[in-house]
Amino acid sequence: MYRFYCADADFSKSSVIIHDRHEIHHIKDVLRLKKGSVIQILNSKSQQADVTIEMINETMIQAAVKTIKQNENTGTKIILACAPPKKGKFEFIIEKCTELGVDEIIPLKTKRTEVVFAEDKWSSKRKRLEAVAVNASKQAKRTKVPKIHDMVSLSQVLKNLDPHGVHLFPSLHHHPKHIAEELLKIDGQKPVTVFIGPEGDFTADEVELAVKHGCVPVSLGDTVLKVETAAIATVALVKFLCRN
Repeated sequence: MYRFYCADADFSKSSVIIHDRHEIHHIKDVLRLKKGSVIQILNSKSQQADVTIEMINETMIQAAVKTIKQNENTGTKIILACAPPKKGKFEFIIEKCTELGVDEIIPLKTKRTEVVFAEDKWSSKRKRLEAVAVNASKQAKRTKVPKIHDMVSLSQVLKNLDPHGVHLFPSLHHHPKHIAEELLKIDGQKPVTVFIGPEGDFTADEVELAVKHGCVPVSLGDTVLKVETAAIATVALVKFLCRN
């Protein structure tokens, strides 16, 4: 069944309205769906509903709500704080980590982060990143779309860490503990924050600061991974080793 995103859809009502021009174009002109077609709609509350198209035109689609699926049970909450790499690979990270089940993504500014999103361009960039997350959620048949945070500094993220969560800090600073060892000890009910550094890794001072804020320094193995490889591999490990 075709799936579409309507952030403000209220499934407690008998029908919902789609105003998004991109989704209308996809439904009406690309797929050529008609009145009576059954589709699925996701909203920003991690809900999904099967709906039947009642009316369709150039500016709106009205659909009757049939059945509703409540929030997905994702098990361990996963937060990825990742320094964006060069060449647009941050979108690739968002896409693949969304498919794997990440819940929140924080663009991380560190001393060596080379890609820093300018404030005057962030609004349009964020919309693009959110669109990537929406499309990946639809493809993966998730009912939840990950939250994309504003870009913030490492120190800001560390100050706002959940005191009840687990915070893993992989780097190349010769940590004896492999991340898998730590993940196998974790209570699956606790949220897990994973930090992924930039090309060139975190500095020694940043690692020290993270440890002071309760982060656990870990290794990702003997090989040096690219940012996108480290992010995807780590989220996958958290997803599968910490599942309920």
